[in-house]
Amino acid sequence: MVASVLVAVSTIELIAVPLSVGSVSVTNNGPEVAYATFQGIGQYYVNAQCSNVNATRICPLLVSMSMSTPDGVLHDSLYTRSMTLKVMNSLGTTLAVEVDTYTTPPASYQVAYGLDPPWSPYVTITAPSNAPSATWTFTIIVRNPQVVNGRMALQIIGKAQVVDSHFLGRTYNLTTGVMQLSDYP
Repeated sequence: MVASVLVAVSTIELIAVPLSVGSVSVTNNGPEVAYATFQGIGQYYVNAQCSNVNATRICPLLVSMSMSTPDGVLHDSLYTRSMTLKVMNSLGTTLAVEVDTYTTPPASYQVAYGLDPPWSPYVTITAPSNAPSATWTFTIIVRNPQVVNGRMALQIIGKAQVVDSHFLGRTYNLTTGVMQLSDYP
């Protein structure tokens, strides 16, 4: 009987461990649009909307995570826990979340800022409870982005944590490949 309980506990622990999923592709559509696709899970989409980056050194990024199949059908069993955007190549860059543009997140969403070595700023937006699978959309402001030849040049990694209610609460940690963005030519 003790052996059966240990096997059951081990099985539950295996289910509870988040499954890491890397994007199957990253597509850069022109200089200011990039998205990553996760096989059978959904898309992570980033759109840079920079204007006059040399004068202002500020660039808003529209960040969306859509949990849908390639034909656009929303997953009704996937729930979002958090979404992270990390800038890879900009020393001195800082990030901020703008809450009054596009889909306004409720004030109860937790926003955390941090820095991973070497000097890679990130912002994580977390729901107080699992959010429905529809589309999460936020505007993230990038201050002091890297500028190359007079144009903003960012390398970004997106991350998200989602839960699939159909598989006993299986948690997926999604990580995109590097998305490269620049402002308008």
